Formats: sequence, C-alpha cells, structure tokens
Amino acid sequence: MKLRKLLFCIIIPAILISCNHEVSHKGYLLIVGGGKKPEAAVEKFVELCNGGPILIITSASAIPHESGPDAVELFAHAGARQVSYIHIADTTEANLDSVVALIKAANGIFFTGGVQSRLMDRINNTRTGTAIMEKYHKDAGVIGATSAGAAIMSDIMITGDGDFTVLKENNIVTAPGLGLLKNCIIDQHFVKRQRNNRLLSLVIEHRLTGIGIDESTAILYHPDDRFDVYGEGSVLVYDPGRMRNLAKTTSENLIAQNIKLHVLCAGISFDLGRRRFISN
Repeated sequence: MKLRKLLFCIIIPAILISCNHEVSHKGYLLIVGGGKKPEAAVEKFVELCNGGPILIITSASAIPHESGPDAVELFAHAGARQVSYIHIADTTEANLDSVVALIKAANGIFFTGGVQSRLMDRINNTRTGTAIMEKYHKDAGVIGATSAGAAIMSDIMITGDGDFTVLKENNIVTAPGLGLLKNCIIDQHFVKRQRNNRLLSLVIEHRLTGIGIDESTAILYHPDDRFDVYGEGSVLVYDPGRMRNLAKTTSENLIAQNIKLHVLCAGISFDLGRRRFISN
C-alpha cells in the first residue's frame, strides 16, 4: 500500500508537469527586427517551407505594391519556387473565400513592415487571422514578419505610442496583437532606436519575457520554445522569471528586483521555457 502511494505521488506530478509543457504550436516563426533581412534566416524560412507556396502579406505597408514585389524577389533569390504577394486592404477582403484559400494553400506566410495597427485593423477577428493562427498551431506552417509585422507576433502588441523616456506605470500604449506568442512581448528596431524603456516597462507590468530584436537581425522560433539568432545585430531578452518586490510609489515609477538581461547574437540559441541560452 505504501509503495502504491509512493508511485502515485511520483507519477501523477510527472504527468501534470508533462501536460504543462505540452507543445501548443507545431509551426515556426521567423521574426526580423527590421532593416535588412539576414540572408541565412530567409534561406532557412524557404527551407522550412519545403518547396511549398510562400505568400507575402503587405497589409501593414503604405506602399504595398513596392514592398510586395521586393519581398517576392528576396524569397525567390533565396530559392523559393512559388512566391507571391497579396495586399489585404480591409476586413471585407480578409473574409473573402479567395483570400482564405490562399492562406490555407501556403506553406509559409510573411508580413512586410509598415504600421502594426494598420495591419491588425485589417486582419484581426477575420477569417484570414483565424486561418493564420490555425496554420501556425495545427498545420506546422511557417510564419514570418519584419518590423511592424514582427510587432503583431505577440499577444501584447506595442503600438509605438507613449513616453519612452521614463519607466512609469501605464505609460506604454499597447493593443491586442495576432497572438502567435503568448509567453513574451516582441519589440523591433530595438538597439538602433533605443527602445529599452518601453519594453522594460511592459516586462515589469505584465511579468512577461521581453524580446528586443535589433535591425538586420532575426530570431527563428521553434515549436519547443527555443529560438535561434541570425544576422548582424543583437537580441536582448528581459527575463522576469525571478522578479520580485514590485512596489507602488506615489510617482508611479516602476520598481522591480532580480530581472535578468540576456544579450544574444548570431550563433546563439535561447530556450525560453528554461530561460537559458545555448551556444551552437
């Protein structure tokens, strides 16, 4: 009887731990911080698409018929045999059968840069948005994005509004993103545009890991919650896993203790689940 109880105490927690770490998505994310797209990262995106169609979505862009062909050329140069672009101008178009069919047929989806709020206004709560989520979570699709497209990858999307010169409560304006990533907040053009304050503020307020990706730099996010770094710049990870002693002040200044900072570059992989980096 004692042995049975002992086995119960060991096996049941192990099952619960296994369930808590169950992979919630089958696909990959390529997230570029803006600027030049790292050649090796684009080639890896094409490789993961296994020769299937790649669809560029230019809905964030103010010049879609320039950014679209440029992206098509980039991926074709990297070896893509089937690559095209589509500009979804409003939610009506995002709900069309023809548009949804293109999303479902593609092995890879890539969002160009522009304005993240514009992009979300056009695809959020639409059949296109749902199809992209299903492709990532169920169909092992490859989703990529740069700049504004990168900002929509996380559940909490930084809009670009707010006072970035201080660390205060409720100071950074956010909106719902596409939400492919629930466990972190993505920021882009990070080192180049000195965006430390806005991401750090949100890490403290929401107790979520912050990933700041610099220009000409990218991360490839795997189904096991590990990501690889590509490109010329840095990726900064703000890790609040052991953060404590949050306090309120009359000035509304944010206070936090024991936030870890990881600074990564090309050739480094980071395990977001275990909160550690690994040299390749």
